[in-house]
Formats: sequence, structure tokens, C-alpha cells
Amino acid sequence: MYDDGMDDRSIEALQTSLAGVCGHVNAQHAQLVRLVADALAGDAWHQIGLHSPTHWLAWQAGLSDTTARKIIAVARRAEAHPQVMAAFDAGELSLDQVALAVKPPGYTDTDICGLAKVLTVRQLSMVVRKYPFVPDDQTPEAPSAAEPVVSESAVSMWADGDGVGQVRATLAADDYRVFETAMRESRDALFHAGDPQAGWPEALIEICHRSLDTVADGSRRDRYRINLYLDTDGTATFADNWRLPDSIRDLLLCDGTITPVCVTNGIPVSVGRSQHIVPDRTRRIVEHRDLGCRVPGCSQSRWVQVHHIVHWDGDDGPTDTWNLICLCPRHHRLHHQGRLGITGDADLVPGTPGAVVFTDTRGHRLKPAADPAKPTAPPPEPSGRYLHPIGERLDRWAIHFNEPQPPHVHLPLTGDPEMASDVH
Repeated sequence: MYDDGMDDRSIEALQTSLAGVCGHVNAQHAQLVRLVADALAGDAWHQIGLHSPTHWLAWQAGLSDTTARKIIAVARRAEAHPQVMAAFDAGELSLDQVALAVKPPGYTDTDICGLAKVLTVRQLSMVVRKYPFVPDDQTPEAPSAAEPVVSESAVSMWADGDGVGQVRATLAADDYRVFETAMRESRDALFHAGDPQAGWPEALIEICHRSLDTVADGSRRDRYRINLYLDTDGTATFADNWRLPDSIRDLLLCDGTITPVCVTNGIPVSVGRSQHIVPDRTRRIVEHRDLGCRVPGCSQSRWVQVHHIVHWDGDDGPTDTWNLICLCPRHHRLHHQGRLGITGDADLVPGTPGAVVFTDTRGHRLKPAADPAKPTAPPPEPSGRYLHPIGERLDRWAIHFNEPQPPHVHLPLTGDPEMASDVH
């Protein structure tokens, strides 16, 4: 009998019950991964008008972005690790164990599955991080001829016939390290600001924004302002006369600082002074009210843009708080691309009649939070049994994975064409 009143039999029964629950949880997580894999294969999340699979899953399942990313990573690697996934389906492995076990190349599937069943998550993580795996479908190759060393950096940039920017760069080793470090810092800043899907394009544009924001001299700032020319027929062009698609025009005119230059048939008819479409005082009120992007499930709270629900340009939407709502840059762009509908009064409490409603590309309303179905029966019994890791000391030197071998080619002994056709 222990001091807490539980005897050996009670503790053993508790641990048995815990193992049973873990097996059920593991099997249900495996089913969740299978459903996510189907959603990724069918591009289902994209059809709902969300900016990433992580956003879709976190919103649908009521998960954190971290857990959602973990499940999506497993779903994307599931096909390469059938043995690991079979153990997962049977309830023998936990989500955290599987998330690590699917990272190595596919040829390790059987071995890594066996290890995952006995190692703790920490031990398995050490193996996955430290072992020198040979990537899938890679065989040793003869070293190639030495490439010429780049001693000078070169960058070229231009816009193609559709106005799409093209950038090409060749950087010397020291310049590249500076560029790479700045890009990684920018992407990390976007990640911690609430944009987990930020990639290299977003990081590069963020660096550009920072550079322009640091220009303190007024005359220099005006010199490098991006001017947008609005024709009285509703079209918009840049200074090089490239016409903007309507969705980009609406996006740029929705939030930001503009210097309006109105033209008719290419002739300026009026030039206004630089002005904020949304005044600073109104912007502060809206940002304080919304505390981040208002789209259901979006967690970005910094660097949001203020959007006119009834569009400012074309529909004469007023710049009043009821017509203004905070959106992250991704959702703002999705809306102006016609993939995210927004209607209603932003000042009203969500859920009340007339409040803001978001709809997907099918016109279906986005629910404000996860809406899990109430279980009507116990989950099916897992086909396997969960056995917790043994927790003993890990000797990394004793772990070895058999690397893939190149296929053997049997050459014919004679020049007979018929025999040559049997080469495999």
C-alpha cells in the first residue's frame, strides 16, 4: 500500500486503462491523418477559400497551428511509410512518434517503425536528427567538374508582358550569406507575427517594405513612392502604363497611403495630395476592436490591413468603422480574388443578426470555431495494442539503417541482340 492509498493492483489497473485510452487516441489520430491526406490530395481546403492547409485544419478541428502542421506533415509523408502508418492505424504509435518516424527516407520504414515503438519521443527525435540518412532515390555519383567561382554578384529584374516581375540573381559567396541571413530573419519575423505559412516570397517583400519604411527624408520618400494612376473609366495603371487587374487595384485602394493622379485618355485631370484612405484615428479604433485578422481560425494579429467591406473604389463604400475590418495580407488578397466573401456590419457582435459573415468560394458560411460532432457510440477497438516506450538508455552507435543499393545490371556475355534485350 502506497501513501496515496493506491495498491499495486490499482496502479496496474490504472496503467492498463491509460494504455487502452492511448490506443484509442492513437487510432483516431491516424484516422484524422487519413482524412487530411484525402483533403490534400483533393485540394479540398483550397476550395473553401482559406490561405493554407494549416489554417483549414486548425479551424476545422479546433487545434493549435503547431498540432495542425504536425498532422499535415504526417499526411504528406504517409505514402512513403506504410509500415509506420499501419502501426499508427492499429493504435500502436502516438502522433508525436509518427511525426518523427515519417521524416527519414522511405527505405527505413520497417526499421524506424520498430524503433518508434520502443523509443521515447526524445530518443526518437535524437535518432532522426543525428543519423546521416541517405535521401530516397539517391545513389553515389562521380564528383562533377569544379564550377567556376563567382567573384562578383549580379542581379537582373524586369516585368514580362503580363506585368509579372522576374528577378534573377547570382551572388558571390559572402553576398549570398548576407542575403540568406536577411531572408531567414524576415521569414522568422513573419512567422512569430502570426503568419506560419510565410515563405521566401513573403520574406523578400517584407525586406522591401522595411527598406521603404526607413526613408526619413520627405522629398526622397515622395521620389520613391509607388504612384497609381486612376483613369476616370475605372482602370488603374502604374507609371510604366501597365494596367492592374481589377482584383489588385481593389486590394491596393482598400488600405494604405495613396497619391491619387486622375487621368482621362492618358491626360492628367487632377492631382491630389498624399492621403490615407483610412485615417490614422479610425485605423486605431478598428485595430483595437478586431485585435487581428477577423477571418475564422486565422491567428495573425500583427501587420494586418484594414479592408472596406463595401469597397471604397467603385462601390463608394464609406470609411466608417462599421464598414472596416482587419484582415491579414493573405486573406485580404483572397477576398479581392473572389475566393473569400465578406458582408455585414463589423461593429456588431459576431453571431448577432447583421454582423459580419464570411463565405467560401461555394458561398457557404464559415463557422466561427470548430464544430465537432457529438459521439454517438464508443470508437472502434484498435486492432493493435499500445505499449509505452521502454525508456532505457539509448546507445546511438548501435543504431544502423540499411541504405538503398543501386540495382544490379546483368550484362550479356555475347553480342547477341536477343540476349542484349534481356538486360534488366
